[in-house]
This record gives sequence, structure tokens and C-alpha cells, in this order.
Amino acid sequence: MEIKPMIYQKDRKIELLHKDNYKGYNYYILNLGTHPTAYVEIPKGHLLHGMDYNEIYDKGYGIDVHGGLTYSDNELMMIPSENWFIEWDYAHCYDYAGYYDAIKDSVLIEGTKRWTTEEIIKECKSAIDQIISIEKENK
Repeated sequence: MEIKPMIYQKDRKIELLHKDNYKGYNYYILNLGTHPTAYVEIPKGHLLHGMDYNEIYDKGYGIDVHGGLTYSDNELMMIPSENWFIEWDYAHCYDYAGYYDAIKDSVLIEGTKRWTTEEIIKECKSAIDQIISIEKENK
């Protein structure tokens, strides 16, 4: 699939920027208008399948992604699936948000980061490598 650029805007929307498979795991990068977000699909039978993202951390299966995991469920873009998804977003302190252009400069934090789709792809692949390591270590 093509790699669409992340274009920030003040209004919320859902747009698929990129989806791919890396080492047998599907990942998805979405533009929510105000900020991007990333998902990795956890297949049935995997240790993390069905596990809440807080439980993943509580059990010591730390997945190091920007801002930490913020979602886990069997839905992607409101479409139910047999598989499980973990997600993290790029709407944290020092992350740019599309509505910032409407705010006075004096309110903004200097150095806010505008994430690119290519940077998020690298992070998705890193997350998948970590998920594979968790699976190997716990067999």
C-alpha cells in the first residue's frame, strides 16, 4: 500500500495513511486529523491477545512506543475483528496537534513534533520486534 503523508488539521477524521505486514504482523497508521495513531494486530493464540494494555504493562511486558500503549480492543476503525489490536498515539506533550494553528503562539510549547508516516512505520516495526521477543521469551 502507498504511504500517505500525515497532514494535520484542526478537525477530527479517520484516514488510513498506511497498512502493511512486518514479520507476519499487520500494522496500521491512521490520521485522526488532529494527530496520528498506530495499531498492531495481535493474532489469536498470541500471549497478548485479549490483554488490556494496562495489563500488558502490569505483567511486565513493556512495549516501548511513543507515549506508551493507549488502547487495546478487538476493533480497528470501529470494525470488529477476531484479532486484537494494541494502539498508541502521537498526541502527547511536545507532539503537534492540528488545532495548534488556531491557538496563539504564546500558548504553544516550543519544539512540538510533527510526526511523519515514515517515522511511525519505524516505530510500528520496533513494536512488532518487541512483541515477537515477548512471545519467544514466554513459550
